[in-house]
Amino acid sequence: MEDVKRLEFLRQLASAGAKANMWRAGEAVGLDHAATEQLSLDLMAQGLLEMASLSGAVRLTESGQAELDGAPSPDKAADLGAVLREINETRGLGLEEPAAADLKADLATLQAALQRRAPHAAVLETCLKAVAAALAKAAGPAAAALSEKLARFAAKKS
Repeated sequence: MEDVKRLEFLRQLASAGAKANMWRAGEAVGLDHAATEQLSLDLMAQGLLEMASLSGAVRLTESGQAELDGAPSPDKAADLGAVLREINETRGLGLEEPAAADLKADLATLQAALQRRAPHAAVLETCLKAVAAALAKAAGPAAAALSEKLARFAAKKS
């Protein structure tokens, strides 16, 4: 199951609150009956979801809500990934070693973190701050433009 559908499913359940129903949530995100059942069972096995009734009523566990809270929205994760690739591909930022090597490592860490099903907010926040600080030390209009693009992702919650 693709991570985007999984997160959409969890978001549907969270927004329904006490009236959460796995069948309605699955239908809302475009899953058929079998896929909804399999995803629900997987989430239950992971301790993220628990069955409330045999009619399909479910509720997120504390772990499920924590995972959902820590996940960037799909559009923001994709946007951030694009900005990180742009920073990585931009030449002539004017950073001296070891600052240039640190920037490269921070970008790689962020890219890896975004591949997680639920990226750790603390990792994202720490690396975003480090990349922003490196761009602030860099010279030229390219660094300033990239810094502005990155600024919208610097908030703790995405």
